[in-house]
Amino acid sequence: MNVSDSEFYSSILLESGFVEAPEEEADIIFINTCAVREGSVHKLDSKLGELYKRKRQTGLPKIGVVGCVPAIDLKSFKKRHKQVDFVLGTYHDRESMQGALEEALGFELEHGISPRASSVSAFVPITTGCDSFCTYCIVPYTRGRLVSREIEEILSEAKSYIESGAKEIVLLGQNVNAYGLDKGKKDAFVDLVRRVSELPGVLRVRFITSHPKDMDKETLLKLREIKNLAWFFHLPIQAGSDEVLSRMNRRYTVEDYRKLVENVRKIFPGAGVTTDVIVGFPGETEEQFEQTMALFRELRFEQAYMAMYSQRPKTPAANFSGQVDREELHRRVSTIVEQQKRIAEQVGADYVGRVLSVLVENVEDGHSFGLSETGRLVKIKGQFEKGTIVKVKISKPGMRSLEGEPVQ
Repeated sequence: MNVSDSEFYSSILLESGFVEAPEEEADIIFINTCAVREGSVHKLDSKLGELYKRKRQTGLPKIGVVGCVPAIDLKSFKKRHKQVDFVLGTYHDRESMQGALEEALGFELEHGISPRASSVSAFVPITTGCDSFCTYCIVPYTRGRLVSREIEEILSEAKSYIESGAKEIVLLGQNVNAYGLDKGKKDAFVDLVRRVSELPGVLRVRFITSHPKDMDKETLLKLREIKNLAWFFHLPIQAGSDEVLSRMNRRYTVEDYRKLVENVRKIFPGAGVTTDVIVGFPGETEEQFEQTMALFRELRFEQAYMAMYSQRPKTPAANFSGQVDREELHRRVSTIVEQQKRIAEQVGADYVGRVLSVLVENVEDGHSFGLSETGRLVKIKGQFEKGTIVKVKISKPGMRSLEGEPVQ
């Protein structure tokens, strides 16, 4: 989501006469922020400290902070960071984003700009905000409630990316499956994916992230009919204990999740399935942590984003009893990371001999690189044109990437 927002702001500035510059030479620097985890907030403070030093010496750069961190408490943020020249929060539409940027800079920018692709894959947000209200999550408090973009606006943005060279459209949302639900449209998500897939020139469509409570067998069967859909599903489990899932307000059980993954793998044989997990959620016992470890061994995810629980302001879980101490948080996340490394290596080995469709993104030193339809990075022997799909037989496994040779 932040990559997409940054590219939008950049496209407006470039069309309005600005040019990109190295950090040490820039007159204006934008920092786009994420508030999901505490660590990223600390990184922001560190970066601002570096910029303030230069600003005190030369008067430049002008500093703009964008996104979710200032949205937590705008007044407090401005008070703490008086050397920040302007702050842009989070918005539900592109028009509001541009208006806020113009107000911050003090002059009108070019209007009616069509976004341009910076690579063969282009990110297109389909929703902003979220109505799930997981007890650990700050998103509803920084990006607001769920708002679905109009389908014609999404299609127009996707067309602009395709016309400027994109071959893959990646549809984004905190919960993509919720698209249209705020407007009472139950099947809007599948209809949107289908219409994007039918745009002339698009070779592949992906989407992230799916909330397990809103992805069902009926939806999967409808998605299976879309020919150029990537067989890649990111399904955050977050915990392997029903008690923890209930305290998280995830609204599914471990068995529900198990059946969902089973359906994905039946309907899309060989699909890539990845997940997120939070260890050390308040009140999580050693036994409950072990249940999560066991579920990982059972379901064998291709990849997992594994994080320690992070207390976030305004979220209910920040005030839950049973907060796990820092040392134990580190132990648990290290333990599950090491286990997942072994699982990923085993899953990578299962790819040897398979033929994958790889969308070439980069060419370097006699090799081509790109993502397969299952979401795997693949190194291909030989040089192929960017934006083309190459059939590749996998010969060498890896934990995160694979290697192979082209087949006819």
